[in-house]
Amino acid sequence: MSGRGGRKRVQLDLLPEEIASLDDLTLRFGLRSRADAVRTALGVLEWIKTETGTGRQVVAVGDNFVSRLMIPGLNKKEMMQR
Repeated sequence: MSGRGGRKRVQLDLLPEEIASLDDLTLRFGLRSRADAVRTALGVLEWIKTETGTGRQVVAVGDNFVSRLMIPGLNKKEMMQR
């Protein structure tokens, strides 16, 4: 189904807790809509794909704390094949 400006409408089937999480993220990041939250999440996933695809790791660093992002299917070998 085509939308305005070449966009296509997508319908998602989400659990109530997933919708609540999406709404919370929309508010927390000051986004205008759930669609903006999904677009932002896609941008983050694209960035993760780019970074891990070049052999880098995505980590959170704090005082005496380092946590490496672990997402199944996002290792360098798999990214190079896509």
